[in-house]
Amino acid sequence: MSETIIAAIIGVLGTIFVVIVTVITQFLTTKALIKAERQKIKEQIRREEVSRFKEKRHDRILDAISELLIVSDPQSTSGVDYGRTVNLVLRIQLMLDTTNAEESTLNIALNDLASSLQEYFPVRTFPIDQKVIETKGLLQAQDLVIRSSKFVLKNIQLIAT
Repeated sequence: MSETIIAAIIGVLGTIFVVIVTVITQFLTTKALIKAERQKIKEQIRREEVSRFKEKRHDRILDAISELLIVSDPQSTSGVDYGRTVNLVLRIQLMLDTTNAEESTLNIALNDLASSLQEYFPVRTFPIDQKVIETKGLLQAQDLVIRSSKFVLKNIQLIAT
């Protein structure tokens, strides 16, 4: 065999080898890139789910607290709805994470509201001058719930964004 043919065969084999190495490298690189992109998409979806969950939680707590303040208001025309108030207090407490300082404070404020409600409810039909202490206690408990709720809702919103 002549040297030219051997050189041509070596050249063709070298080209085939380079093509094979290039295809394998492209395959592995593409596979790694797809895996990384898939992981990024999974992480983005997970973050969006967490954000949606926190937004829903924020909205549920806000709605429940708003309704709680309405049904526990001693100055409303419909009066205090004892059963609904207790249900809302428990519902909100079930949504709270008491390991979080702000949410623990709100939990305590809700307990104070429920306690003040128990003191107010027996005297609710009395004339206003005979239930001033109980009414004032209930309104102060509502104020504490409002102030505590603001911190909790603000923190939930900050975490969600």
